[in-house]
Amino acid sequence: MSVSEPANQSMTPLQLVQRALPVSTATALLECLADAWLQTAGATACHVSVITGQKLQSAFADPVRFEKPFVSPDEITVPQDAWSVRLASDALNSIIDHSSAFLKSVTVVPFEFNERLYGGALLLGKFQDTDNLTTLATVSGQLIEQLRNLQSSTTVPDPISETRLRDLKLEAMAEFAAGAGHEINNPVATIAGRSALLLKTETDPERRRILETIGGQAYRIRDMIGDAMTYARPPEPILEEFEPAAEILQISQNLQQQFLHKQVGFESSLDENIKLHADREQFRVVVSCLIKNSLEAISNTGQIRIELSRMPGNSDQDSLQSHSHIRLAVSDNGVGLSETEREHLFDPFYSGRQAGRGLGFGLSKCWQILRLHGGTIDAVEESNERESATGGLTIITLWPA
Repeated sequence: MSVSEPANQSMTPLQLVQRALPVSTATALLECLADAWLQTAGATACHVSVITGQKLQSAFADPVRFEKPFVSPDEITVPQDAWSVRLASDALNSIIDHSSAFLKSVTVVPFEFNERLYGGALLLGKFQDTDNLTTLATVSGQLIEQLRNLQSSTTVPDPISETRLRDLKLEAMAEFAAGAGHEINNPVATIAGRSALLLKTETDPERRRILETIGGQAYRIRDMIGDAMTYARPPEPILEEFEPAAEILQISQNLQQQFLHKQVGFESSLDENIKLHADREQFRVVVSCLIKNSLEAISNTGQIRIELSRMPGNSDQDSLQSHSHIRLAVSDNGVGLSETEREHLFDPFYSGRQAGRGLGFGLSKCWQILRLHGGTIDAVEESNERESATGGLTIITLWPA
């Protein structure tokens, strides 16, 4: 085991700053640091530990086994600003097997900034270049300090800047979807059409099943492109007055038939006197997505509760709550959310489910529809929403009355 010597300045730390900022969570910072340290040092693998809020959080990067840095879910309570090889090793034990051959060689690099110790890196395996390690450690300490200042700051972000950034992202996504729709949908339509033609004359059951699978997956690609376009450039709502309780009951009954393989109990509390002035089809999309999200979060057995009620406004507030709203909430006692899933809950293409089980557009579409209607959508841990719950999640939407 060796400790790195002072190093010369280089361009690598500047690249790290550009890659790592801005970050809003310790998890995001760890992923950036682990990836940057691995590429800079040329080690077989590296382990990065950071102290935040008296918790030691760790990331392990190994290009052979992981496509991106793996952040440990385990946290070790430590004194503020304390870091040691022992603490890092304890965290490392929860991530990898110490019998790995590359652990025979370990280099310890602490992160110091303004004479305060924030964490460090364990570089595992043989590597050649040690010139940049000290500079990179200093930059890492600066990034951690910036994250701490960001987390402890009470400054309210500029809503105009956030809105502008979101609009730019949506516009870029719309341009991509338009180009992809033209370039991808043409061959997809050919695949789907030819498989349909072959189905007309095919009599072998196994071949029919294969052709149906080909056609179904082709249509799935088409729907994904359509969802991307709808999310980025959604149609303006066509407002009409209707009774949302009746729509909710119909949708929930239809979805129960699609998930007969699960033993899920449905409980509802719907105010049938409520009338909603909104786009009926878009409202149905939101209800369907919320219920599906809960059904897929439940493994085999569980409970789903749907609530529809009116929320009176507060005339003393100048916020969204100053006007009356219709509250639609869907709760489940499923697996709940991890920190990463909560951070990306309403992002398109992100899915908390197993790979291949969804396009990740459900809740992002709900967010977009609520935004167009002047409403809001939020996720609340079930244990906070109802004391009797044993886990799970509640998605709350507010529709202008």
